[in-house]
Amino acid sequence: MAEKFSFNTQIFGRVRLATESDVPHLHKLMYQMANYHNYTKVFNATEASVTTNLFKSDNPCPPFYSVTTFILEVSPDSFPQNTPKNPIFDPILKTVDLDSPLLDSELELFRTNNNIFNTVSQVDKSLSCEGREVASDRPLTQELFRTNNNISNTVTQVDKPLSCEGKEVASDKTSTQELFRSTSNEDNNVFVAGYVLFYPCYSGYFEKPGFFIENMFVRECYRKCGFGQMLFSAVASQANKMGFTKVDWLTVGWNENAIDFYLGMGAYIMQDVKRFRLSGEGLDAFATNDQDGGDKV
Repeated sequence: MAEKFSFNTQIFGRVRLATESDVPHLHKLMYQMANYHNYTKVFNATEASVTTNLFKSDNPCPPFYSVTTFILEVSPDSFPQNTPKNPIFDPILKTVDLDSPLLDSELELFRTNNNIFNTVSQVDKSLSCEGREVASDRPLTQELFRTNNNISNTVTQVDKPLSCEGKEVASDKTSTQELFRSTSNEDNNVFVAGYVLFYPCYSGYFEKPGFFIENMFVRECYRKCGFGQMLFSAVASQANKMGFTKVDWLTVGWNENAIDFYLGMGAYIMQDVKRFRLSGEGLDAFATNDQDGGDKV
């Protein structure tokens, strides 16, 4: 029988950047989200595919300039306030007072590892070059989408911190590990409770880019504790920090609780927009279309 864990009077939450060590938990959360939306028949993501798409890019960009994931962790014990500062994103902490005990029946399934912060994602590979500190300034928003005329030579400022005078930058393992070192309690009562996956997007209608939230999910037993708002706030705060002007997302029409929650946040519904998708056989067929069939636009 699965062990159950009860939060009695308080629960402590933390939102942080996901690392490759989080992939097993992320994959489980993605499946639970698919199950919630009755999408399990089309769910074919694997831990390997999640790893490849989030952490094994051939041309990795820093967080917030490519697909980025925040992890929501909870604990019955307070998270340390004096963890080393992360130049990319400082974890966000929240304390929730409970009116009644909260029971987590999936305790071991979502328990985090003690060394989870010692896993360094590829975005922090380069901190020094031959003993010199490499400039860590993030690209301006207007540089995010700039390319040269020759598409094969497309380069953004995002990639600049990854090289120094044409040479690959050496990893500063000590300083990087310190950024992610966990100082959690020895009993490690820390559990993954949710995640949000988002990426930058740009519309020619507006002056600056924004974020698009692709997935946001909080495990059922941790809902109505303010953690969904905590995840949204983390994305919105980062957008504001970067000078972005909007955050977009979609929800299914039958999820009235979610719609009411979003409206209560101050979001509004774009009534004149419909989402379309071309995939599977339809994508294959259109990709090889001889341009003679179908309606002309």
